[in-house]
Amino acid sequence: MMKIKSRPEDFVVEEFLDLPEFCPTGEYVIYRLRKRGLSTLDVINQLVRKYRIKDKEISFAGLKDKHALTCQYLSIRGNRNEAIKEKSLILTPLGRAERPIAPDLLFKNRFKITLRSLEKALIPKLVSELHRVSKYGFPNYFGEQRFGSVKHGGLFLAKCLTQGNFEEALKIYLAQWSSEDRPGIKRFKKIVSRHWGNWEQCLNSAPPSNERIILAYLRDHPRDFVRALNLVDRRMLFIYFAAYQSYLWNEMASEFLKIKLSRERLIKFHYSAGEMVFYEELSVELLKEFQRTQIPLVDHKVEFSKEKMKDIAEMIIQREGVGISCFRLEKIRKAFFKSVPRDLIVFPDGLEIDGPAPDEVYPDKFKLTLSFFLPPGSYATVLLRRIGQMGPREEPGFGIG
Repeated sequence: MMKIKSRPEDFVVEEFLDLPEFCPTGEYVIYRLRKRGLSTLDVINQLVRKYRIKDKEISFAGLKDKHALTCQYLSIRGNRNEAIKEKSLILTPLGRAERPIAPDLLFKNRFKITLRSLEKALIPKLVSELHRVSKYGFPNYFGEQRFGSVKHGGLFLAKCLTQGNFEEALKIYLAQWSSEDRPGIKRFKKIVSRHWGNWEQCLNSAPPSNERIILAYLRDHPRDFVRALNLVDRRMLFIYFAAYQSYLWNEMASEFLKIKLSRERLIKFHYSAGEMVFYEELSVELLKEFQRTQIPLVDHKVEFSKEKMKDIAEMIIQREGVGISCFRLEKIRKAFFKSVPRDLIVFPDGLEIDGPAPDEVYPDKFKLTLSFFLPPGSYATVLLRRIGQMGPREEPGFGIG
């Protein structure tokens, strides 16, 4: 069983940006952020709590995984420009600029990934699959990290909003916990789940947080779930919205590939939110078509360039029990759905393979180290899922652990 992320150093991510021009009078300080074992939002929450930096003054280009060693950039508006060093993060000021760091500046991410616990006999097949992916690409699915807000296999908060079920949406935010939550947060959310509606008791158990602000409001306005949802942290709302849009995109891409490819040519993988469908090889015609194909994220004004894609989207949205017009959320003011096109397939650029070598973590096993570039918003973990899923006709035990 192939192992990834056995330790943060096994999954290294580095952003490549067109940094803004520095000038001494700029209102934004540009920082390089190096972090280990923290998500980007963990870092921002720490800056807000410990250093009293306002959340709205912090900007970044992309969210980076918690279980990794990452280098990325962010900006802080204002006069603060000192370095910050904590146990798991280092913020280094680079200079001032007239504009903040934002997603439009990011043009690629570099990954350096160590694959562990490999059987020596399976390594040639793994290397062959990597070269095959370099030639034919892989579906540009959103990875598991995108669905961390869907806890315990539960509902999508944003889906509840499109259905007008505001109480259920709020319950997902306040009372759904996951195995990755800190023990104190898990205890608090279990209390909220058990005592839903007894806002005083829930408030007494709440740590200093956005949740406490919401519960204090509910204590005085017990049934005003819409206003309470508008008190949810803006970044968190966008994450919940993005999770549902990403799920719908994955479903559309999967259905499109099922239409275009025969069943025996498909490799299927079940993940926390649904099913990903992969392929091994493509004809010249299909490769060209897939390279030209984009699927937009769904909002209330979404437009599809292909009639077939529109039919697929309507089928999936109908299956979800919502309608396109439901994606216009007039009662939620802090966040909104936005349609942007996304390439159907993506290619790893500059692939290098180092090894095999004896694995110092798993005795009697081997490791490979991969390095490659991907465009912004594409997931290296999806590439690893692709090469780790050989299908039922291949050797057993060649998945990701």
